[in-house]
Amino acid sequence: MNNIVCCLSCDEYDVAVLLPLLEEAYEKTQGPDVLGKTILLKPNILFDEFPHRAVTTHPVFLEAVIRFLQSRQAGKIYVGDAPAVHTPSFSPHKSGIYEVCKKTGAEWVYFGKSSFSHALPSGKVPLTSIIKEVDYFFSLPKLKTHELMGYTGAIKNTFGLIPHIHKAKQHALHRNPRTMASLLLDLSEAFTPDYIFMDAIMAMEGPGPGNGTPYPLRLLLGSTNPLALDIVASKIIGYHPLELETNAEGLRRKKWLSSVEQIVVHGVTIEEQMRTDYKLTRRSSMGKMSLGILLRFIPFFRKRERRPFFFTGRCIGCQKCVEICPVKAISAHPNNPKEIRLNVKKCIHCFCCHEVCPQNAIEVR
Repeated sequence: MNNIVCCLSCDEYDVAVLLPLLEEAYEKTQGPDVLGKTILLKPNILFDEFPHRAVTTHPVFLEAVIRFLQSRQAGKIYVGDAPAVHTPSFSPHKSGIYEVCKKTGAEWVYFGKSSFSHALPSGKVPLTSIIKEVDYFFSLPKLKTHELMGYTGAIKNTFGLIPHIHKAKQHALHRNPRTMASLLLDLSEAFTPDYIFMDAIMAMEGPGPGNGTPYPLRLLLGSTNPLALDIVASKIIGYHPLELETNAEGLRRKKWLSSVEQIVVHGVTIEEQMRTDYKLTRRSSMGKMSLGILLRFIPFFRKRERRPFFFTGRCIGCQKCVEICPVKAISAHPNNPKEIRLNVKKCIHCFCCHEVCPQNAIEVR
């Protein structure tokens, strides 16, 4: 691992356009030799959605990465994930990811099929067994905003190694951005991606990671260092590096980086690409977060906390929000599945319900 991040301009999802850019990024950041190696590719599949929504890693981006690895004579290539509320028969057809696997000869693997328990400093977590069966783990995150963590990128994408509904349990155990960041760093340090290609060609702004708005950032990033990549990407969209708990906790641990100044950027510069119109999620300082915890015990202020709001007119009654809630704070009216009820006192503000809603029927306010 090194401290190099390659950031390249890319205007479109086209395999012919992407291949030389992937090659350039890989060379400049000194990616590992994949000759004959078995590789797991982990795209971001929050839920299966059409590519134009920018919810998942774009299928053309995935195809380009597979073609790139095949051109370097990689061995078996697996592609996998396990979205939180899907069944063991899940395969990402709507997003086009499953079709890319069939087209390229890569094998789709559902992470929930087989798992093992792994002890982290923040507690035991179940993980997909495929991670132990491969030589290399490549992460393919989608650059998006995130209502709980502010931003989702390389470090957050590793959370996907935890199969389906078990993710919700971790939200119940790690109820705020600071403790969740510790879990994400523990997991990413234990199973650090051997390489990261970030799809930031069409990013997501606003109320991400599932219901934001596509934003044409037109960038491709590559690195062996997940923290360095996340700092560069989050700075480009307008965050201060220490404003995000995963960045701050990563720097505090000094495993991958001890300061922002150690990062070396190849390609286009951060200054050239910084956006001032990118809609970020609302973030609170740690002081405000501590004050907020105290104010939760005062009913007047509790009503003014950011929390999920449910809109019956948009709801299709799928009840994914009910299924994923880690503390069972959400229920549906017995006579109307579209009328969703929230127990405000039980809500832990993890916003899992907002993440998985396919209809933008839940807003965080």
